[in-house]
Amino acid sequence: MAIILIDFPNEEINEFDIIYSNSYSRPSKSLLSPDLYNKYKSIKNENILFNFDKKLLIKECTNYNFETFIHLEESLVIDKKLFNIINKNTFFSIVEMLNTKHVNFALILTDVYTYPKIQFIYIISKYFKYVTLCMSQFYNFGILFCEEKLKYIDCEIKENSNVKDFNIKVPEYILNQIKNYNDYFFKKTIEINDKLNTLCKSINNIQLLNNEINLINEYYKNYINKHNTNSCNICKFSHSTFLECFICEKCYSLFIP
Repeated sequence: MAIILIDFPNEEINEFDIIYSNSYSRPSKSLLSPDLYNKYKSIKNENILFNFDKKLLIKECTNYNFETFIHLEESLVIDKKLFNIINKNTFFSIVEMLNTKHVNFALILTDVYTYPKIQFIYIISKYFKYVTLCMSQFYNFGILFCEEKLKYIDCEIKENSNVKDFNIKVPEYILNQIKNYNDYFFKKTIEINDKLNTLCKSINNIQLLNNEINLINEYYKNYINKHNTNSCNICKFSHSTFLECFICEKCYSLFIP
């Protein structure tokens, strides 16, 4: 498993100067391996093996950082702290949400492989006491947990604009951790796609394949929900080509021969 937890240090940063562009930012080579990214983008449905809704993905990412929590409609309650969930896709709208009266936020993120996006995360981390990025193992999905806002965000971004650069340098170790995660996710998706293509060459395997996908989904949902996975003692094992082991169809325990 790649590193999926990144703590951002609370340090002062130099003033930033926003440069705008007429087009969207391209993926940065410092945040991914171009050959893996190109193969990944050629896959039509990179999530075919997993069938998780947003609520389950929020639970997965939150589990990596906190022991217990309550997921409400638009917020999370963690250790008696209320985290407002932000699910916006522009820097302008995110800053607007961060500058409300709330002090704790859970910022939903996808496609964490453009340099301005990482610069933006690095900038807003300076306005909170604790900031941690938690990424999903299964989807291109993550949450940036921002705790205890220290002051309002004085980052004025033009509405309906594309930011090319914030003119600050993000520490190398943060870039490396995000690159490790992206490469891990791309490799995993490519490998799954290759296995699917091999299995789908035979019509006889389609039903077996569907059964295995359903079983894997139930196994991971069980894992994310922290349900007891002790053996039921009367296990009915099915072989998983993707996980390279056997999974019990009843209790979802694993057996590796």
